[in-house]
Amino acid sequence: MSAEIDPATNLPRLRLAHLPTPCLEAPRLAARLGLESLRTKREDLSGPALGGNKLRQIDFFLAAALAEGADTLLTTAASQSNFCRALAGACAEAGLACHLLLRRAGGTALQGNLLLDHIFGATVHWTDQTDPWALSVCDELGAILDSLRAAGRKPHLIQLPGETAALAVAGWVSGAAELHAQLDEADSLVLACGSGLTCAGLALGFKMLGRRTRVVGISVQQPAARLRPWVVEAAGRASVLLGTQVRLQPDDFVMLDTYIGPGYGQPSPAAVAAVRLAGAGAGLVLDPVYTGKAFAALAELAPGGSLGRRVVFLHSGGAPGLFVHADAFLP
Repeated sequence: MSAEIDPATNLPRLRLAHLPTPCLEAPRLAARLGLESLRTKREDLSGPALGGNKLRQIDFFLAAALAEGADTLLTTAASQSNFCRALAGACAEAGLACHLLLRRAGGTALQGNLLLDHIFGATVHWTDQTDPWALSVCDELGAILDSLRAAGRKPHLIQLPGETAALAVAGWVSGAAELHAQLDEADSLVLACGSGLTCAGLALGFKMLGRRTRVVGISVQQPAARLRPWVVEAAGRASVLLGTQVRLQPDDFVMLDTYIGPGYGQPSPAAVAAVRLAGAGAGLVLDPVYTGKAFAALAELAPGGSLGRRVVFLHSGGAPGLFVHADAFLP
């Protein structure tokens, strides 16, 4: 499997993601929310392993790993991580082994994304740490890397809160260029934020292109006071990687943390209602812990006009999470 140079970033990438993903009108939802237009950027249709926004980043990660001769990828996240599921599926397609250090607190039942991790052949390790930024997570990852090397493997570490952040942001600088070509006028783009790196890439990419569309990140995990400076820092690393003088500033995007609900990975009543609204209004399949929370924010903010009249919703995928939380939809 060979890499090619991405025209928006001049960095090597694979082509596992099916791009460009469509950006589709949702006129019934727009009318319901009092908007002139609402478009959905369908990253849920981006390709293998049920797609999702992470596949754009994974194309760059795998190109870097293959360039250094790696045969095994290692990463860490929550047990129902969309990223881990997409990475495991991408590794299966590329012929790479995949090891996942998952947070036990997210549940160990073999369902949703965790079930797919196993189906895609990933090896799962468990941690009792609940904070993805904790230093002890680095120690646990280091121990797994050592054991893989001792077994004769050539592992490559992907750590979104760490060194991999710049490349992850670059993946969505490329995505911003794709969106720029698809859109005429758009006032705001709304998306769910876990690690915040998709938000960083979109905001940086739009700024590089001179596009005024405002990126509105809806945190599903971290307080904005922690996530906002991280987005700026990660975008700064990406600017260096890309060789651009453009730097993201805190006022170049919006980050809201008022829709997290009862906690990370836990449905909120507003998110459940938003999943129903998007499903009945446009046939969209959202989930109640990521995309549902972002759409709940969109549904609440749109009628007041703070998002403008022309809005784009980034559908970042995550359908397996809907079925994990089916009980939240009981009458």
